[in-house]
Amino acid sequence: MGTLCGTFIKNPKNTRFDGEDDDEEILYIFRRSLITNLDWIGIAAIMLITPAIVRGVLAMNGLILSRGFIFTLSLFWYLTIAGFVFQNLMIWYYNVYIITNKKIVDVDFHGILFKNISEAPLKNIEDVTSNISGALEVIFNYGSVFIQTSAEKREFEFENIPNPSKVRDIISDMVTQLRGGHH
Repeated sequence: MGTLCGTFIKNPKNTRFDGEDDDEEILYIFRRSLITNLDWIGIAAIMLITPAIVRGVLAMNGLILSRGFIFTLSLFWYLTIAGFVFQNLMIWYYNVYIITNKKIVDVDFHGILFKNISEAPLKNIEDVTSNISGALEVIFNYGSVFIQTSAEKREFEFENIPNPSKVRDIISDMVTQLRGGHH
């Protein structure tokens, strides 16, 4: 997949984030694994076929509704589905975890009206742990990375990202290199 729908992006081009320093370089961007979207996609698919099932059941019971009522109800229903899909897609797309040459950043986007950004300098990272648990996570190689810091926010969690072991190694190697360069 390209950068637009990527879940593990190395050296992204033309990308910025709130709070980025002028001399800062984004090295990696991570999003939740694509497989984690299957739950809301399944719900949307069921919602899409529900009107046909309801019309069939009503017709079998001899209940006929006016065209205007069906049109209005259908319009409302499909607009609701579009909003549901749009919101879930935006949440997936804009919830990102960023590693720069200076820090880690966790951007939490909850709906259209709420965004929370947490960051910690690489020098404050004390421990990095990856976790893969459950059949789907093992099969599709996604999981979480827990980052302990000495900063104000003590723990960062990169949730449901692809290849968490590799991400853990990247962060650990960067911290080791940073500390090794100052000794």
